[in-house]
Amino acid sequence: MKQKTLDWLRLNNRLRTAILIVGALLFVNLLVCLIFLMPGAEKLKERERRYVELRKRYSEAVMFKKQKEALAGLKASIPTQKDIPLLVKYLVQTAKRLRLSVASVNYDISRPGREGITVLSFSFPAEGTYPSIKQFIYEIETADRLLAIEGMDLGKDQGRVKLQMKLMSYVKGE
Repeated sequence: MKQKTLDWLRLNNRLRTAILIVGALLFVNLLVCLIFLMPGAEKLKERERRYVELRKRYSEAVMFKKQKEALAGLKASIPTQKDIPLLVKYLVQTAKRLRLSVASVNYDISRPGREGITVLSFSFPAEGTYPSIKQFIYEIETADRLLAIEGMDLGKDQGRVKLQMKLMSYVKGE
């Protein structure tokens, strides 16, 4: 019996030693984790935040570049002051094609603004049937020219509709 007790103590001693070694290794592992890995996790989070910020700035820069190119194309398509008669001619021909009668067109060029672009305002009187007036307004709104309707007055005289439009466009200075 004495032998069994000694054997058990030896086994228990080995078991205690094994438990102490495993505990020491766990403690060392915990220290390594706290010392080396936790700061690395914070650095990783900071780098991820920085990455997201840089991606956002990059996408904004790309969008700005695309918008700048689109605006440059738009600016290149703006007619010059020499093209004003062609614009008026286009409007008159469109009105006549829709069987509208057109009175005299008056236009006013404001003083040049930034980068030599000026605002061209003009009045456009026309008279005809309501469906023709409606189609004329639609064609102005959907035209590929840089043209906007600022105001519009409709009236009726002897069964015909009178239209007085105030239009505006941009033109490049000379």
